Amino acid sequence: MSFNTYADRRGFFHRLRNVFRLFRTEVISKSRLIIRNVIIILFLFILVLLVVAAVIFWVVRKGPPEVTVPKVTESELIDGLLILQKKRLNVLIDPRYFSEYPKNVIVEQDPQPGSVVREGKDVKLIVSKGPIISIVEDYTGKTLAYVNNRLQEIFSFQGKTIKLGNITNVISDLPRGTIIGQFPPPNTPITNVDSIDLIISKGKEIQAFRLDDYMGQNVNEAMQILALRGVVVQIVTEEVIDPSQNGIIISQDPLPETLVNRNDTVTFNVGYLPSEREKDKLYARVLNFDVPLEFQEVQLRIVVRDKIGEREIYNAPGIGGESISIPFKSYSNTTVYIYMNDGMYEVRKIQ
Repeated sequence: MSFNTYADRRGFFHRLRNVFRLFRTEVISKSRLIIRNVIIILFLFILVLLVVAAVIFWVVRKGPPEVTVPKVTESELIDGLLILQKKRLNVLIDPRYFSEYPKNVIVEQDPQPGSVVREGKDVKLIVSKGPIISIVEDYTGKTLAYVNNRLQEIFSFQGKTIKLGNITNVISDLPRGTIIGQFPPPNTPITNVDSIDLIISKGKEIQAFRLDDYMGQNVNEAMQILALRGVVVQIVTEEVIDPSQNGIIISQDPLPETLVNRNDTVTFNVGYLPSEREKDKLYARVLNFDVPLEFQEVQLRIVVRDKIGEREIYNAPGIGGESISIPFKSYSNTTVYIYMNDGMYEVRKIQ
């Protein structure tokens, strides 16, 4: 190996080593720059978090704006509610009896007028329910539910127990459920009163009427008319050949102009073509029911079942002695289920 060749090799390795040194120096320099940038970013991020946390803490600590509680005592309840609503204050109402304050007048408030509170604060109002009841009130024109509520209030606020006594339902021109009489009478001192008897209207009685001539009319139309008057209709089918007579009343019993009453039965002989006579038909019907007198109040529910299934035709409260008539439609062989207060009371079969 010549001297020049050896020198060339040493020069090559020397240059290569210098390249590696420069590369390492560059990498170290860039790494330091990256680390410095990361540290700066982390510092800024932490600083932002601290600022946001400080703002949130300040907002939470500060809370809603402060307001001054206005004076609403001796005002009507509705006026006081409007005043407090404008201040964005919530209201809690505590009704009590006061002999010296009229009904619905604000007697006391808490916080007191002039107090500084934040919006959304609860303001408790003690509101007068009027003088303490010392005499029997006049319940005529009211409902049984109203009397129940008033007697419950007397018990809750005065500790006096007064129960409902005998309930008598009578026919009158006043709407059903209206109280038309009571005992003891109004203004009787309640000291020795333990119960109150009521007389309640069950509305107008369905009056007797003279039966129209339904011969030649469609049976469904006639049944709907009579159902609304509380009359029970029975159908007897007769075979006819003339298509125009299909579903038409041929004869009736009782005859036209006969005086009939609620729950009376009217029989129609109805013509049907041979192809229609055996088919099950949808009839207009009426269910008449008298609520037993021993019930003061009752939840009445009536369900019918025929070939198309079971369905509810009535669901409403009733009172003892009340008479109801419920028009409905069903096919032959209908079963009617009458429930009172969710218990089965009666089952009826209708052909």
